[in-house]
Amino acid sequence: MRNQILALAVSLGLSAPAMAQETEAPTPQTVSTELFGLAQSYFGQGDLEAAKRALEAVLALKPAHPAALGGLFAVANRGGNANDAFEALDAMVAAGLTYDPSRAEAMLREADTARYDAIIASLEANAAATGQAERFAVVDLPDALIEGVAMDIETDRLFLSSVAQRQIILLEPFARDEPIVFADRDDGLWSVFGVAVDDRTRLVWAASGVVPQTPMEEGEEEGTALFAFDLMTGDLYRRYEIEGAQQMADFVVRDGIVYVSDSRAPRVYVLDSVSGQLEVLAEDPRFVNLQGVALARGALYVADYSMGIWRVDLGDQSVTLVRPNDVSLIGIDGLLNTRDGRLVAVRNGARPHQMMAIDLNDEGTAVENVEVLLRGHPDMSPGTEPTLVDLADGRAWLVANGAWPLFPEDGSDPDQERPTTTILEMDLR
Repeated sequence: MRNQILALAVSLGLSAPAMAQETEAPTPQTVSTELFGLAQSYFGQGDLEAAKRALEAVLALKPAHPAALGGLFAVANRGGNANDAFEALDAMVAAGLTYDPSRAEAMLREADTARYDAIIASLEANAAATGQAERFAVVDLPDALIEGVAMDIETDRLFLSSVAQRQIILLEPFARDEPIVFADRDDGLWSVFGVAVDDRTRLVWAASGVVPQTPMEEGEEEGTALFAFDLMTGDLYRRYEIEGAQQMADFVVRDGIVYVSDSRAPRVYVLDSVSGQLEVLAEDPRFVNLQGVALARGALYVADYSMGIWRVDLGDQSVTLVRPNDVSLIGIDGLLNTRDGRLVAVRNGARPHQMMAIDLNDEGTAVENVEVLLRGHPDMSPGTEPTLVDLADGRAWLVANGAWPLFPEDGSDPDQERPTTTILEMDLR
């Protein structure tokens, strides 16, 4: 792969001596980071053609990356190249993104007013409210920083994960406005991210670790683990750890088997049974920031916030990047699968934020279609972001307004008031 990347750089006319001197094998992430730096440098020097080529090389590694597309627009605007600017905007439209091109409005209208107006209409359509969802619960815990959601369809009880208060929160069906602490730091929890109910084992599973927003006691040891709690009593059943883990983030459970992503180490773990031990299923230096996990078409799919979606073959453990269509898969947080093999993804790392269904080809290696399920709901409020989703019985439950932007990493209070958290319910049938 190293030679292929260097050949790509040379083919685009780039001078990349630092890349050639790398002692470690380059990855798409390290190379694209360097290319972004080169593009910025060339842009500052006024070498717009080289900046354009560097950004095109980034897009070859990370299709429909919002920052690269925005960079191409900026390069075109600086150079007064209306055609290139239109092409960058067309790519943003196709990627399902939003963007404000008004700084180049005069140039673009002079070149082709009708085309400019059509693009503006398309960008606005990309942000238009889509789909219907109802409020399932409003949780008045503004300091909890709720991230994950899990529904027990047998009892209609809802479980939520708290990052900033280190808890699993329970909402009973008859009192959804009265959150109950189901498990907390006394059970060994750090911040809680992904959470799930397993119908087979009747356990509540939770991935826990430490981030800057985690309140830690002086001298308390950091760590990360997968936890299992008795669904009815809340008693800790078992805690699973593995050497080298950095931050277990999200997971999927099927037939008592748990597949777990690590957002800070390039690894995916598997737990074959509740009496077993976590093992490394896949370790690949191309992984950057792993998030949601899904099972479909006989393979494991793992969202990578920086790269898109990885496919892990459950037979030989080989790893490939799912080929996208035009729609951007950058910035996906939550990821699960429906019974018929659709992937349901929550994108919050690119604008607009949305929940979307992804249909794969028969081989499960490429995207055939993307359908926006929910976007622009009033509870997906500005200054917040949708995070994780749970699926069961043809329905979806979404954390609509995770308040990550309002929890500064330095622990300081935000300038604006933190909102209550809204859980939305959608019928996917």
